[in-house]
Amino acid sequence: MSLNEKKMVRRLLGGCFMVFLMMPMFSEAATVKVHLTAEEKTLSVASDETYEGWTYNGQIPGPVVRVRQGDEVSFLLENKGPRPHSMDFHAAQTDPGSHYKSIGPGEKLTYSWKANFPGVFAYHCGTAPMIQHVSNGMFGVVIVDPIKPMRKAREYVLVQSEVYPSWDDVDAMMARKYKHVVFNGYVNKYIEKPLIAKPGELVRLYVVNIGPNNFSAIHVIGGIFESVYESGNPANAVHGVQTWTIPPAGGAIFELTFPEEGTYPIVTHSLTDALRGAIGVIKVSKDADGKSELMP
Repeated sequence: MSLNEKKMVRRLLGGCFMVFLMMPMFSEAATVKVHLTAEEKTLSVASDETYEGWTYNGQIPGPVVRVRQGDEVSFLLENKGPRPHSMDFHAAQTDPGSHYKSIGPGEKLTYSWKANFPGVFAYHCGTAPMIQHVSNGMFGVVIVDPIKPMRKAREYVLVQSEVYPSWDDVDAMMARKYKHVVFNGYVNKYIEKPLIAKPGELVRLYVVNIGPNNFSAIHVIGGIFESVYESGNPANAVHGVQTWTIPPAGGAIFELTFPEEGTYPIVTHSLTDALRGAIGVIKVSKDADGKSELMP
């Protein structure tokens, strides 16, 4: 082989190697087991107020389910409550007649679904009257991480919901006569215990508005969303956003940074709802801890 031929081979091999490096690296999809229990529990909704909640795993919202795009979710619902319940995953593409059916007290239901689309999705009980089951706390969030990882960020999950005067007051639920609007099940939760971040740090908010009735208008006072991803899908990116509307049972991912230290309120800019409890604070400090809970 001549010298020129050897140089050509090296150039070709080098080009192939670079193409290999530029190809996305895919790991095998996993099967993720998710076990949720339907049960009733008395929970605090404010410092001086409790609520007879209908819950998944004894909490409102229910646990965050986090999987990766392409994963198979093997789901088990166990009904430990005194009335029928069910499960509707907005992240799933599956037959609702077979899988979203109600089960009675003491019964179990299993089914599987594949996480085909990345994003942030609601899950909730769909048993009639659905408005009652959702209003009473039977909801949560599924995060489906995209195959190509998003940028490193400090991450939080926020679920906006309405709290009605009583678990059995369906008329009030139908008439939108709610008492509170809250993030993660508690009035002014993140005023009492602020979320934290450092100056210049990327903050990613996974937000679901479960309703059951009101739209949400997410805004951070003193901040601008660098990117908003409708339904949490990276393909749906918009940039430089002041306020973003989320319908009932919808979601979005918000990314922003804070150049300066300070206290930054996060609200729904539907102000009657903010003043009824849907307001929190992100405290930005260079001394902020490097770790934080996903849904504190």
